[in-house]
Amino acid sequence: MKIYPTNIREQDHYLTEEIKEQCQKYFVPNTVNDLTLGLSNVTAAFYGLSLKHISTEFGKEATNRISKKIFYDLGKMKAIQCRDKMPDFPYDTKAFALTTITAIYTSNPEYVFTISEFSPEKTVLKLEGVDRYLKILKELKIDDQIELPTLLGFMEGINDELALDTKITYEIEVNEKENTTNTTYTFTKK
Repeated sequence: MKIYPTNIREQDHYLTEEIKEQCQKYFVPNTVNDLTLGLSNVTAAFYGLSLKHISTEFGKEATNRISKKIFYDLGKMKAIQCRDKMPDFPYDTKAFALTTITAIYTSNPEYVFTISEFSPEKTVLKLEGVDRYLKILKELKIDDQIELPTLLGFMEGINDELALDTKITYEIEVNEKENTTNTTYTFTKK
């Protein structure tokens, strides 16, 4: 079963029915998971390839700086989107977990999250699984130019955008062979 509703692809025109059948048989995602993973792969590749070119053009020191800025701005953007979608959005440490979960649902499907504390004063969020960004950075051989966790900048962007005045700490374990990370973030109201 292919997942595209007809209204998304109905404007496409193929030269022949054979081309249409081949394209739909081999390239249309079969499940929502396939679609999500495919989109996530493209997002990660765009991030990695951009940083590779930044490294080539502007030097290795620019790579980490730009990566942090990208994630910082992305955290700010996702905080606004999450806030605007959710009535009674909490302007406290819970905002970090909620905003991060919205990003995981659409952009980091291989992460598994665990919320172990969830209060206005303190939230603890564990993210573990395949790190799409580490994976593409290793594939492009620029992983030594980026500080982990890459999502620290994302969390800082949330903090600043929502003026949460929160202390962010983390513990991280990295499995380079499997391209996985296990990061526990603790958000504490100052």
